[in-house]
Amino acid sequence: MDITLRHSPTVEVRAALRDLAPVMVGLAPFALLIGVTGVRSGVGGGTGVLSSAVLLGGSAQLTGLTMLAGGAAPLALVAAVTLVNARFLLYAAAIEPSFRDQPRWFRWVGPQFVVDPTYAMVTRRGDLADPGRFRRYWLTAGVGLAAAWVGLTVLGVVLAPVLPDSAALDVAAPAMFLAVLVPQLRARPARAGASAAAVTAVVASPLPDGIGLLCGIAVGVLAATLSDRSPSS
Repeated sequence: MDITLRHSPTVEVRAALRDLAPVMVGLAPFALLIGVTGVRSGVGGGTGVLSSAVLLGGSAQLTGLTMLAGGAAPLALVAAVTLVNARFLLYAAAIEPSFRDQPRWFRWVGPQFVVDPTYAMVTRRGDLADPGRFRRYWLTAGVGLAAAWVGLTVLGVVLAPVLPDSAALDVAAPAMFLAVLVPQLRARPARAGASAAAVTAVVASPLPDGIGLLCGIAVGVLAATLSDRSPSS
């Protein structure tokens, strides 16, 4: 008797949600910080929430919100946000093979979710070679991340009057993100970059206007580059 074992489509959905849960624990203070920053900087909580829905990237959001509050020119603001998010181009190039055999609609929708957590999640798994499996996992992770990120930003806006000083959140956000993200990164350059970025962001957190996060990004990129060039990497 021929018995055919069918793969359940829900396997990737459950796996993505399971992998996403600890990531969101680490990202929660970061998302709250976006909402708090929007309110306390004077640009408005709605702007903070909108930035979460459009950018889906904490570092770029903090950069944009602080520059907007400081009266930066639109061109300078766009240039800064683009520079901060430039690393996503590298992520996209790395996982591009997974998008080649996908439906056209997915090739348009899927890249919207190319961010640090989703990249880390898919690159640590070895069971997503099948286009359908990758698509289900990626969409579940991306939509789940976006929904949680926006929801936590809204919560930050609501709780802004009672949350601690933003300086405390400045430290908590990268510290918790470091604890969750680094163990998921297998490649040495990625681990070195993420570690250096998070530690630098914590140390430089007293700097005003999100400069500490920008310093973290710069140091992280440098550390990843140097590690990648190391003969032992």
